[in-house]
Amino acid sequence: MEIEAKFSIPDARAARQLQALDALGAFTLVAPRILKMRDTFFDTPARDLRRARHVLRVRRRSDGKQFVTLKAPTQKSGAVFRRPETEVEIYFARSPKQLTRALLPTRIAKLVAPLGGDARLYPLFSITQTRQVRALKNGRRVIGEWSVDRVTFRAGARRRVFYELEIELKRTGTEKELAASIAALQKIMQLEPQRRGKFERALEFYEMQK
Repeated sequence: MEIEAKFSIPDARAARQLQALDALGAFTLVAPRILKMRDTFFDTPARDLRRARHVLRVRRRSDGKQFVTLKAPTQKSGAVFRRPETEVEIYFARSPKQLTRALLPTRIAKLVAPLGGDARLYPLFSITQTRQVRALKNGRRVIGEWSVDRVTFRAGARRRVFYELEIELKRTGTEKELAASIAALQKIMQLEPQRRGKFERALEFYEMQK
């Protein structure tokens, strides 16, 4: 189960202020690392995954790692998103132009099969983002991952750039600690909860191109 809080960041200046933080109340932020990522979303020609409210993503990162992720329907409460997620590290020599069950990791292929049968999966669109990632700690224990993202949607001459903060709870953290970190954040900077995921907003952006 993925549990994370999402917030809209109003502009680049606010993003820099968040990137410079060392602590959230009793929680500390460790030294950051920067990752550039390209996320490509896939579905069948009949949009079977979308109808089932599932999202399949292939992520390629600047550190050379690649992941296939399947996200199930989301439950939302304020800024907090809860959803079953299956993620498997994989390697593609180049971005796939289509995905078959044989190309998917076994764990993901078994979950996709009831949704789309043996249909091939094709790219819907891609988004790019530059992410500053930091571990969020309570004492010596890592309780979450703090990410300040600069996200870009691009379609022809159209482009949209925005900033977003995500605090993802790790298995060693608790929802009580996540709530406490959110409360501490809001004392530093009042941020609006982001109530829609990146996939939903990107889908809306790219469908405007049609």
